[in-house]
Amino acid sequence: MRIGLFTDTYRPTINGITYVVETVKKELEAAGHDVYVFCPARGLRLSKKNESAKLEDDHIVRIPSIPSGFFDDFDITLFLPPRILRQIKEMEFDVIHIFTPSQVGLLGINAALKQKTPFVVQHSTDLYQFAENYPNVLPGSLALVGVLFPMSMKLQGQDIREIIKLHRPRRKITQWNQDIISKAITILYSKADAVIALSRKSKKQLESWQDKAYRYKVTLMPNGVDALPSPSASQLAAFRKQWGLELIDEVFGFVGRLAEEKNLPVLIEAFKQIGRDRPHAKLLFVGDFEYRKVLEKMAAESPYADRIIFTGFMNREDLGVVYAALNVFVFPSLKDTQGWVLHEAALAGTPIVMIDRELSEVIHDGKSGYFAKNNASDIARKVTDLLKDPKKQAAFGEYGKALAGNLCQAKQTRKLIDLYELVVARYGTKPQPVARTAVARAKEFYARLLQS
Repeated sequence: MRIGLFTDTYRPTINGITYVVETVKKELEAAGHDVYVFCPARGLRLSKKNESAKLEDDHIVRIPSIPSGFFDDFDITLFLPPRILRQIKEMEFDVIHIFTPSQVGLLGINAALKQKTPFVVQHSTDLYQFAENYPNVLPGSLALVGVLFPMSMKLQGQDIREIIKLHRPRRKITQWNQDIISKAITILYSKADAVIALSRKSKKQLESWQDKAYRYKVTLMPNGVDALPSPSASQLAAFRKQWGLELIDEVFGFVGRLAEEKNLPVLIEAFKQIGRDRPHAKLLFVGDFEYRKVLEKMAAESPYADRIIFTGFMNREDLGVVYAALNVFVFPSLKDTQGWVLHEAALAGTPIVMIDRELSEVIHDGKSGYFAKNNASDIARKVTDLLKDPKKQAAFGEYGKALAGNLCQAKQTRKLIDLYELVVARYGTKPQPVARTAVARAKEFYARLLQS
């Protein structure tokens, strides 16, 4: 098959979605499919001097973009560029896979509907929960449903009425954002040929938003993750020396983006108890993002500031040494859709303490890790229970490694290909929408908006 992957975040931006898209592309190509990635250029022109331009092949299609102003690692693309639309049409994709419901994702949907190509949507980010931490995205949310939606797809009368309702202000910005997000996603996903949820948590969330007017089947399909390379003894020793980790130290920590929505302050708070009870315990933060400065300030004000370590960003291929150095991996986030790092940690044989009970299939409570309550005291108790018992660490690590091994990249990619083949087979008998121009759709939408 010829497959188009559409994402609003990709290299040089480093995050979970970037890793997922890269992995899906690689595995699909290994299975013999022809795969293209459509993503932002991180600039109006893709210069040959741009590092990403030197490294990537001609199956990466960059779309001109500018900084969004909301997040450092998120760009706004110039929507519906004619050259890209012509290029997509000429490629004659068998299926289009959408990873993000923003400009590039909507470009893929527009192309799919115009060319009568089946498309699959993957629910990669819990935007609904993110609204609690980022209320400033309200203008972007309104632009998404008020401008980009009518330009991207044929909206029915019910769609237009629902979007008009979303423009009526609410007393609380967070609630307004969440109303927009839940309804916009419901409208969008109802037009897809298949919807993928990465966890039981996301599946329940998406199903709870549906009503009589908007229905869609949600397929539970976690992303496949393979083990990272194990470090050599010398690499592990060098890492320990670099960050002042002695063999006697008991190390727990977090790997990932140091963002506000990850609930990371609770680890610093928990360390007040852990640090008191375990004099050789150290807390390790591996990663970077704008919230790092806040965390560093909290750490500096804690009673055990000298035992809290920030390594900064590390390449994913180098993270094997981190998991090998950790006695316990802690994941306090309540706003992820899967948690790629949970699989990496489990595959490295590292026991896990986390809060969200329906996020991952690699944690069995009391066997491969612990589920903790969302408070510092309970996290401290669960982490301490593991730090003081090396035999339990080893047993939990082996159990988690076996669970994560059942969700390898090759196996999950085979399931994805099966889903592609299913929607392609069904699409031949499905009534097709009448194609109209984006301008005509927008005119119709704003006419209805002015009449309301």
